[in-house]
Amino acid sequence: MINKEKISLGATQETLLITLWARAVEASQPEPILFDPKAADILAQIDYDFEQFSKAKSSQMIVCLRSQTIDQWVKAFLNNNPAGTVVEIGAGLNTRFERLDNGTLNWFDLDLPDAIAVRRLYLEESDRRHFLSKSALEPDWIDAVKATTSNPPLFIAEGVLVYFSEEQVKMLLTMLADNFPGGFLAFDATSWLAVRYRRRFDAIKHTCAKFQWGIENIKEIEAWDLRYKIEASLYLSDFLPYLRRFSWGDRLLFALMPQLLQMYGIHLVRLGGSPSANVLSITDQS
Repeated sequence: MINKEKISLGATQETLLITLWARAVEASQPEPILFDPKAADILAQIDYDFEQFSKAKSSQMIVCLRSQTIDQWVKAFLNNNPAGTVVEIGAGLNTRFERLDNGTLNWFDLDLPDAIAVRRLYLEESDRRHFLSKSALEPDWIDAVKATTSNPPLFIAEGVLVYFSEEQVKMLLTMLADNFPGGFLAFDATSWLAVRYRRRFDAIKHTCAKFQWGIENIKEIEAWDLRYKIEASLYLSDFLPYLRRFSWGDRLLFALMPQLLQMYGIHLVRLGGSPSANVLSITDQS
């Protein structure tokens, strides 16, 4: 018998339980998008009503497609830079380190204090894996990252920026570009239409979290600052074999309005500097 832990999280931070659930249950699929036994282990230790997400098939699949895509970018980054630094912004209970650790990388998990407190219940720091209990929008975590690396890091903001205002998204990108020129940021983004109708989302509707930021054309980011360059983008239309796992209602909408398949994307942006030999091929394995 496992003694389950009841945890306390803020409204936005509670969404980390959705992504944990999504990865944990993926193993039961006939053809899993990714396999994350550590997520299943953590899920079994938490006292929470995960059953409320059981019908959230679309959200569950999208989370796993997003995680698998970013995993591939991280692998490519580490193949070219085995001792490179990866910073997971809004880490929640992500277990990407467990999935991808190559024995030489340097890793930071950054999140708000309540999320990091929960993280410490189930995951451990090490000499190469560090927890930062900070807001990503406050610059006092940057020196800790700078102290460990001389090369541009890869930053990840998975399922994070949609909860920021556009001003905050711009602030974060500026902060990263100013301090880590040549670094990369992997992130996901959705359209303003999806932001407006967020209460209809099959998993997020069970929380009080609020979507704030949307963008119609990801290339708009390049106009924010001449240092930014979108290096790769994948949309739902790039994952056609998995569309059968959407609800029949969603599939009908996609058939009637194919443009909806472009409403959500996973992106990689270079934050200034020139492409280097170490990271230029990061998209080759996407």
